[in-house]
Amino acid sequence: MDVIANLALILGCVFYAAQLFRQPKTLTDNNKTVVLLLLLSVVFIIAAAAGQLLINAQNPDSQTLQRLLSNMKDYLALPLISSLLLATSFNKFWSRVGWGRWVLVLIALFELARRAEVGEQYAIILAGFSSAALLLAFIRYAQANIRLPGLVGALLASLSIAVYGTLSLLPAYQNAVLSNGMLAISFVPLALATREVISLHQKPGMV
Repeated sequence: MDVIANLALILGCVFYAAQLFRQPKTLTDNNKTVVLLLLLSVVFIIAAAAGQLLINAQNPDSQTLQRLLSNMKDYLALPLISSLLLATSFNKFWSRVGWGRWVLVLIALFELARRAEVGEQYAIILAGFSSAALLLAFIRYAQANIRLPGLVGALLASLSIAVYGTLSLLPAYQNAVLSNGMLAISFVPLALATREVISLHQKPGMV
């Protein structure tokens, strides 16, 4: 089941990435930045899933690489996706430099939490933030073609992150197969909603 869940996650990510470019016009500069960073996040998630499938975890070096890829997914990619969609819902567009600084902040916070031995508490905070940010991002839209699939996807992703995932708020319910499977499914409605969000921001004065 673990293999199926990781394959599904990769396919979900590919579907999400494909939807980002289904626009009738050339992307605006703001949308280009959002799409680029969303794609980068998706690549990190694909890498984490592929690492679980392809890397032989029989030796310490392989285990370290798997853990690194998983950390990039949990502590960087998912919070970055949530942050991007939340900021976009408020019609706030940062430059690539600005988002680059946010990426550095996420990395620094992870390292500080690890060194201070408060990683568990930080994981709980990050899971709560990522889940809440996703839900709030799509609640803000009045358009049904954004809000409905967005909230369905956000709810599934939130369950994956905050209940069944590595950063679970309820550690007793952690389940990698369920987490990856639900995240894979969530990427379908999230992709459809994100595509419409990008399309909406292609139209000046429509937000």
